[in-house]
Amino acid sequence: MDEKRKIKFILYAFSLLLIIGTVGYMILSDVDFVDALYMTVITVSTVGFGEVGTTSNSSEIFSVIMIFLGVGLFGYAFTTLVAMFVEGKVSDLWKGSKMERKISALSDHYIICGSGELAEVIIKKFIDENLDFVVITDKREDLDDYSHHNILVVEGQSTEESVLLHAGIEKAKGLVATMETEVDNIVTVLTARNLNNKIYIISNAITKSGNEKLLKVGANKTLSAIEISGNRMASLMIKPNIISFLDVVTRVGDVELDLEEVIVKKGSYLENKTLIEAEIPRKTGLTVLAIKKIEDEKILFNPPIDYTFKIGDVLIILGREEQVDKLRNLGDEIK
Repeated sequence: MDEKRKIKFILYAFSLLLIIGTVGYMILSDVDFVDALYMTVITVSTVGFGEVGTTSNSSEIFSVIMIFLGVGLFGYAFTTLVAMFVEGKVSDLWKGSKMERKISALSDHYIICGSGELAEVIIKKFIDENLDFVVITDKREDLDDYSHHNILVVEGQSTEESVLLHAGIEKAKGLVATMETEVDNIVTVLTARNLNNKIYIISNAITKSGNEKLLKVGANKTLSAIEISGNRMASLMIKPNIISFLDVVTRVGDVELDLEEVIVKKGSYLENKTLIEAEIPRKTGLTVLAIKKIEDEKILFNPPIDYTFKIGDVLIILGREEQVDKLRNLGDEIK
Protein backbone atom coordinates (compact mmCIF):
# COMPACT_ATOMS: atom_id res chain seq x y z
CA MET A 1 0.00 0.00 0.00
CA ASP A 2 2.97 2.34 0.71
CA GLU A 3 4.21 1.68 -2.80
CA LYS A 4 0.88 2.76 -4.24
CA ARG A 5 1.08 6.01 -2.31
CA LYS A 6 4.62 6.59 -3.58
CA ILE A 7 3.58 6.08 -7.19
CA LYS A 8 0.56 8.35 -6.72
CA PHE A 9 2.82 11.00 -5.17
CA ILE A 10 5.21 10.82 -8.13
CA LEU A 11 2.38 11.15 -10.66
CA TYR A 12 0.75 14.02 -8.75
CA ALA A 13 4.12 15.77 -8.34
CA PHE A 14 4.91 15.52 -12.07
CA SER A 15 1.44 16.79 -12.97
CA LEU A 16 1.74 19.69 -10.54
CA LEU A 17 5.22 20.52 -11.86
CA LEU A 18 3.92 20.60 -15.45
CA ILE A 19 1.02 22.85 -14.47
CA ILE A 20 3.22 25.27 -12.50
CA GLY A 21 5.84 25.34 -15.27
CA THR A 22 3.30 25.88 -18.06
CA VAL A 23 1.51 28.69 -16.25
CA GLY A 24 4.82 30.25 -15.16
CA TYR A 25 6.27 30.35 -18.69
CA MET A 26 3.01 31.66 -20.15
CA ILE A 27 3.27 34.62 -17.78
CA LEU A 28 7.04 35.20 -17.60
CA SER A 29 7.96 34.46 -21.24
CA ASP A 30 4.72 35.71 -22.82
CA VAL A 31 4.13 32.56 -24.89
CA ASP A 32 1.04 30.48 -25.68
CA PHE A 33 0.06 27.22 -23.95
CA VAL A 34 1.88 24.85 -26.33
CA ASP A 35 5.15 26.81 -26.19
CA ALA A 36 4.90 27.08 -22.40
CA LEU A 37 4.34 23.31 -22.09
CA TYR A 38 7.29 22.71 -24.43
CA MET A 39 9.51 24.99 -22.29
CA THR A 40 8.43 23.17 -19.15
CA VAL A 41 9.21 19.72 -20.55
CA ILE A 42 12.65 20.60 -21.93
CA THR A 43 13.52 22.41 -18.69
CA VAL A 44 12.55 19.71 -16.16
CA SER A 45 14.03 16.98 -18.38
CA THR A 46 17.23 19.03 -18.98
CA VAL A 47 17.43 17.95 -22.63
CA GLY A 48 18.90 21.31 -23.66
CA PHE A 49 16.78 22.25 -26.68
CA GLY A 50 16.44 25.90 -27.64
CA GLU A 51 14.18 28.24 -25.66
CA VAL A 52 11.15 29.98 -27.14
CA GLY A 53 9.71 33.36 -26.32
CA THR A 54 11.43 36.24 -24.58
CA THR A 55 13.72 35.66 -21.64
CA SER A 56 14.26 37.81 -18.57
CA ASN A 57 15.92 37.52 -15.22
CA SER A 58 12.62 36.30 -13.76
CA SER A 59 12.14 33.59 -16.41
CA GLU A 60 15.76 32.45 -16.04
CA ILE A 61 15.46 32.16 -12.23
CA PHE A 62 12.18 30.32 -12.76
CA SER A 63 13.96 27.93 -15.16
CA VAL A 64 16.69 27.24 -12.59
CA ILE A 65 14.05 26.40 -9.97
CA MET A 66 12.22 24.14 -12.43
CA ILE A 67 15.49 22.34 -13.30
CA PHE A 68 16.26 21.61 -9.65
CA LEU A 69 12.70 20.42 -9.02
CA GLY A 70 12.70 18.29 -12.17
CA VAL A 71 16.07 16.68 -11.45
CA GLY A 72 15.06 16.00 -7.83
CA LEU A 73 11.72 14.49 -8.81
CA PHE A 74 13.27 12.37 -11.59
CA GLY A 75 15.90 11.13 -9.15
CA TYR A 76 13.30 10.23 -6.54
CA ALA A 77 11.13 8.47 -9.15
CA PHE A 78 14.10 6.51 -10.53
CA THR A 79 15.35 5.30 -7.13
CA THR A 80 11.81 4.43 -6.02
CA LEU A 81 11.06 2.36 -9.13
CA VAL A 82 14.44 0.59 -9.00
CA ALA A 83 13.91 -0.28 -5.33
CA MET A 84 10.43 -1.60 -6.12
CA PHE A 85 11.80 -3.83 -8.88
CA VAL A 86 14.63 -5.14 -6.71
CA GLU A 87 12.31 -5.86 -3.74
CA GLY A 88 9.63 -7.43 -5.92
CA LYS A 89 7.10 -4.75 -5.07
CA VAL A 90 6.02 -4.31 -8.68
CA SER A 91 4.65 -7.85 -8.80
CA ASP A 92 2.95 -7.19 -5.45
CA LEU A 93 1.24 -4.15 -6.93
CA TRP A 94 0.08 -6.24 -9.88
CA LYS A 95 -1.23 -8.88 -7.47
CA GLY A 96 -2.96 -6.13 -5.51
CA SER A 97 -4.79 -4.88 -8.59
CA LYS A 98 -5.77 -8.43 -9.48
CA MET A 99 -7.03 -8.95 -5.93
CA GLU A 100 -9.09 -5.76 -6.12
CA ARG A 101 -10.85 -7.07 -9.23
CA LYS A 102 -11.55 -10.43 -7.55
CA ILE A 103 -13.02 -8.76 -4.46
CA SER A 104 -15.22 -6.51 -6.60
CA ALA A 105 -16.58 -9.57 -8.43
CA LEU A 106 -17.54 -11.43 -5.23
CA SER A 107 -21.14 -12.03 -4.21
CA ASP A 108 -22.67 -14.09 -1.37
CA HIS A 109 -19.23 -14.33 0.20
CA TYR A 110 -18.03 -14.13 3.80
CA ILE A 111 -16.01 -11.45 5.55
CA ILE A 112 -13.59 -12.28 8.37
CA CYS A 113 -12.70 -9.27 10.51
CA GLY A 114 -9.39 -9.69 12.30
CA SER A 115 -6.34 -11.89 11.85
CA GLY A 116 -5.58 -13.38 15.26
CA GLU A 117 -5.45 -17.02 16.24
CA LEU A 118 -9.24 -17.35 16.18
CA ALA A 119 -9.38 -15.90 12.69
CA GLU A 120 -6.66 -18.31 11.55
CA VAL A 121 -8.83 -21.29 12.55
CA ILE A 122 -11.83 -19.86 10.68
CA ILE A 123 -9.73 -19.11 7.59
CA LYS A 124 -8.42 -22.68 7.50
CA LYS A 125 -11.96 -24.06 7.78
CA PHE A 126 -13.25 -21.77 5.01
CA ILE A 127 -10.37 -22.83 2.76
CA ASP A 128 -11.12 -26.51 3.45
CA GLU A 129 -14.78 -25.88 2.56
CA ASN A 130 -13.75 -23.98 -0.60
CA LEU A 131 -15.76 -20.90 0.39
CA ASP A 132 -15.37 -17.38 -1.00
CA PHE A 133 -14.21 -14.98 1.70
CA VAL A 134 -12.30 -11.78 2.36
CA VAL A 135 -10.12 -11.04 5.39
CA ILE A 136 -9.90 -7.54 6.85
CA THR A 137 -6.76 -6.78 8.85
CA ASP A 138 -4.52 -3.85 9.70
CA LYS A 139 -1.55 -6.04 10.62
CA ARG A 140 1.13 -5.63 7.99
CA GLU A 141 2.72 -9.04 8.49
CA ASP A 142 -0.63 -10.83 8.15
CA LEU A 143 -1.54 -8.73 5.14
CA ASP A 144 1.61 -9.77 3.29
CA ASP A 145 1.26 -13.41 4.36
CA TYR A 146 -2.35 -13.69 3.17
CA SER A 147 -1.69 -11.97 -0.15
CA HIS A 148 1.23 -14.31 -0.86
CA HIS A 149 -1.03 -17.31 -0.18
CA ASN A 150 -3.72 -16.02 -2.56
CA ILE A 151 -6.14 -15.19 0.26
CA LEU A 152 -8.27 -12.16 -0.56
CA VAL A 153 -7.45 -9.46 1.98
CA VAL A 154 -8.32 -5.81 2.59
CA GLU A 155 -6.04 -3.55 4.61
CA GLY A 156 -7.67 -1.44 7.30
CA GLN A 157 -9.92 -1.43 10.34
CA SER A 158 -13.24 -3.26 10.00
CA THR A 159 -14.78 -0.57 12.22
CA GLU A 160 -14.66 1.84 9.25
CA GLU A 161 -17.46 1.92 6.67
CA SER A 162 -15.08 2.45 3.75
CA VAL A 163 -13.11 -0.68 4.60
CA LEU A 164 -16.24 -2.84 4.92
CA LEU A 165 -17.55 -1.46 1.62
CA HIS A 166 -14.19 -2.28 0.03
CA ALA A 167 -14.63 -5.87 1.24
CA GLY A 168 -18.06 -6.04 -0.44
CA ILE A 169 -20.25 -5.87 2.67
CA GLU A 170 -23.30 -4.94 0.61
CA LYS A 171 -23.13 -8.21 -1.35
CA ALA A 172 -21.75 -10.42 1.42
CA LYS A 173 -23.61 -13.39 2.90
CA GLY A 174 -22.01 -13.46 6.33
CA LEU A 175 -19.53 -11.69 8.57
CA VAL A 176 -17.41 -13.00 11.44
CA ALA A 177 -16.00 -10.48 13.91
CA THR A 178 -12.86 -11.81 15.64
CA MET A 179 -11.27 -8.57 16.78
CA GLU A 180 -9.08 -8.57 19.87
CA THR A 181 -11.15 -6.02 21.81
CA GLU A 182 -14.84 -5.95 22.69
CA VAL A 183 -15.23 -2.36 21.52
CA ASP A 184 -13.86 -3.15 18.04
CA ASN A 185 -16.22 -6.12 17.72
CA ILE A 186 -19.21 -4.01 18.79
CA VAL A 187 -18.40 -1.16 16.41
CA THR A 188 -17.71 -3.63 13.57
CA VAL A 189 -21.06 -5.38 14.09
CA LEU A 190 -22.95 -2.08 14.34
CA THR A 191 -21.32 -0.68 11.21
CA ALA A 192 -21.83 -3.89 9.23
CA ARG A 193 -25.50 -4.12 10.23
CA ASN A 194 -26.12 -0.52 9.12
CA LEU A 195 -24.54 -1.25 5.73
CA ASN A 196 -26.36 -4.56 5.17
CA ASN A 197 -29.43 -5.39 7.24
CA LYS A 198 -29.70 -8.90 5.75
CA ILE A 199 -26.18 -10.15 6.41
CA TYR A 200 -25.68 -12.93 8.98
CA ILE A 201 -23.25 -11.79 11.65
CA ILE A 202 -21.37 -13.88 14.21
CA SER A 203 -19.09 -12.21 16.72
CA ASN A 204 -16.63 -13.35 19.34
CA ALA A 205 -17.70 -12.17 22.80
CA ILE A 206 -14.74 -11.53 25.06
CA THR A 207 -16.71 -10.68 28.21
CA LYS A 208 -20.05 -11.88 29.57
CA SER A 209 -21.63 -8.45 29.17
CA GLY A 210 -20.33 -8.36 25.60
CA ASN A 211 -22.87 -10.99 24.56
CA GLU A 212 -25.85 -8.74 25.20
CA LYS A 213 -24.19 -5.66 23.71
CA LEU A 214 -23.27 -7.47 20.50
CA LEU A 215 -26.79 -8.85 20.10
CA LYS A 216 -28.26 -5.39 20.66
CA VAL A 217 -26.14 -3.77 17.95
CA GLY A 218 -27.01 -6.39 15.34
CA ALA A 219 -25.16 -9.68 15.80
CA ASN A 220 -27.22 -12.78 14.99
CA LYS A 221 -25.08 -15.02 17.18
CA THR A 222 -22.28 -14.52 19.68
CA LEU A 223 -19.73 -17.04 20.88
CA SER A 224 -17.04 -16.88 23.52
CA ALA A 225 -13.92 -18.75 22.45
CA ILE A 226 -12.71 -18.81 26.06
CA GLU A 227 -16.04 -20.10 27.37
CA ILE A 228 -16.28 -22.83 24.70
CA SER A 229 -12.72 -23.98 25.41
CA GLY A 230 -13.37 -23.92 29.16
CA ASN A 231 -16.56 -25.94 28.87
CA ARG A 232 -14.84 -28.46 26.61
CA MET A 233 -11.96 -28.92 29.03
CA ALA A 234 -14.33 -29.25 31.97
CA SER A 235 -16.42 -31.83 30.09
CA LEU A 236 -13.30 -33.82 29.20
CA MET A 237 -12.43 -33.91 32.88
CA ILE A 238 -15.93 -34.60 34.26
CA LYS A 239 -17.40 -36.78 31.49
CA PRO A 240 -14.46 -38.20 29.52
CA ASN A 241 -16.40 -41.21 28.21
CA ILE A 242 -19.16 -39.08 26.68
CA ILE A 243 -16.68 -36.77 24.97
CA SER A 244 -14.72 -39.76 23.69
CA PHE A 245 -17.94 -41.21 22.30
CA LEU A 246 -18.70 -37.96 20.44
CA ASP A 247 -15.19 -37.96 18.99
CA VAL A 248 -15.68 -41.54 17.80
CA VAL A 249 -19.07 -40.70 16.26
CA THR A 250 -17.59 -37.90 14.17
CA ARG A 251 -14.47 -39.84 13.18
CA VAL A 252 -14.61 -43.46 12.09
CA GLY A 253 -11.13 -44.73 11.27
CA ASP A 254 -9.63 -42.35 8.74
CA VAL A 255 -13.06 -41.06 7.66
CA GLU A 256 -14.13 -37.79 9.24
CA LEU A 257 -17.86 -37.15 9.51
CA ASP A 258 -19.37 -33.73 9.79
CA LEU A 259 -22.64 -32.11 10.71
CA GLU A 260 -24.33 -30.50 7.72
CA GLU A 261 -27.64 -28.82 7.02
CA VAL A 262 -29.89 -29.40 4.02
CA ILE A 263 -32.82 -27.13 3.21
CA VAL A 264 -36.00 -28.54 1.68
CA LYS A 265 -36.77 -26.46 -1.42
CA LYS A 266 -39.86 -26.32 -3.61
CA GLY A 267 -39.94 -29.17 -6.11
CA SER A 268 -37.22 -31.11 -4.33
CA TYR A 269 -37.11 -34.82 -3.67
CA LEU A 270 -38.01 -34.36 0.01
CA GLU A 271 -41.00 -32.06 -0.44
CA ASN A 272 -44.15 -33.50 1.21
CA LYS A 273 -42.44 -36.85 1.91
CA THR A 274 -42.35 -38.40 5.36
CA LEU A 275 -39.03 -39.31 6.91
CA ILE A 276 -39.66 -43.02 6.32
CA GLU A 277 -40.75 -42.41 2.71
CA ALA A 278 -37.60 -40.44 1.94
CA GLU A 279 -35.38 -43.39 2.92
CA ILE A 280 -32.44 -41.08 3.50
CA PRO A 281 -30.24 -43.64 5.36
CA ARG A 282 -30.75 -46.29 2.66
CA LYS A 283 -30.30 -43.95 -0.30
CA THR A 284 -27.38 -41.88 1.03
CA GLY A 285 -26.03 -43.46 4.22
CA LEU A 286 -26.71 -40.25 6.16
CA THR A 287 -28.16 -40.01 9.65
CA VAL A 288 -30.86 -37.41 10.29
CA LEU A 289 -30.22 -36.07 13.78
CA ALA A 290 -32.76 -33.25 13.88
CA ILE A 291 -35.09 -31.07 11.84
CA LYS A 292 -35.51 -27.33 12.24
CA LYS A 293 -39.18 -26.77 11.41
CA ILE A 294 -40.04 -23.82 9.18
CA GLU A 295 -43.37 -23.19 10.90
CA ASP A 296 -42.00 -22.27 14.33
CA GLU A 297 -38.19 -22.58 13.85
CA LYS A 298 -38.05 -25.08 16.68
CA ILE A 299 -35.58 -27.94 16.43
CA LEU A 300 -37.10 -31.43 16.50
CA PHE A 301 -34.48 -33.88 17.79
CA ASN A 302 -34.68 -37.56 16.81
CA PRO A 303 -37.64 -36.80 14.49
CA PRO A 304 -40.42 -39.41 14.19
CA ILE A 305 -40.54 -41.52 11.05
CA ASP A 306 -43.98 -40.12 10.12
CA TYR A 307 -42.81 -36.49 10.11
CA THR A 308 -43.69 -34.84 6.76
CA PHE A 309 -41.09 -32.50 5.30
CA LYS A 310 -42.26 -28.98 4.46
CA ILE A 311 -40.65 -26.41 2.18
CA GLY A 312 -38.12 -24.46 4.22
CA ASP A 313 -37.43 -27.20 6.77
CA VAL A 314 -33.75 -27.64 7.60
CA LEU A 315 -32.37 -31.16 8.06
CA ILE A 316 -29.40 -31.48 10.41
CA ILE A 317 -27.52 -34.57 9.26
CA LEU A 318 -24.35 -36.48 10.07
CA GLY A 319 -22.20 -37.97 7.35
CA ARG A 320 -19.47 -37.50 4.79
CA GLU A 321 -19.37 -34.68 2.27
CA GLU A 322 -20.01 -36.95 -0.71
CA GLN A 323 -23.07 -38.40 1.03
CA VAL A 324 -24.45 -34.91 1.60
CA ASP A 325 -23.88 -34.10 -2.08
CA LYS A 326 -25.75 -37.28 -2.99
CA LEU A 327 -28.75 -36.19 -0.92
CA ARG A 328 -28.69 -32.75 -2.52
CA ASN A 329 -28.64 -34.32 -5.96
CA LEU A 330 -31.72 -36.43 -5.24
CA GLY A 331 -33.83 -33.33 -5.94
CA ASP A 332 -33.39 -30.40 -8.26
CA GLU A 333 -33.47 -27.71 -5.60
CA ILE A 334 -32.11 -29.24 -2.37
CA LYS A 335 -29.32 -27.19 -0.87
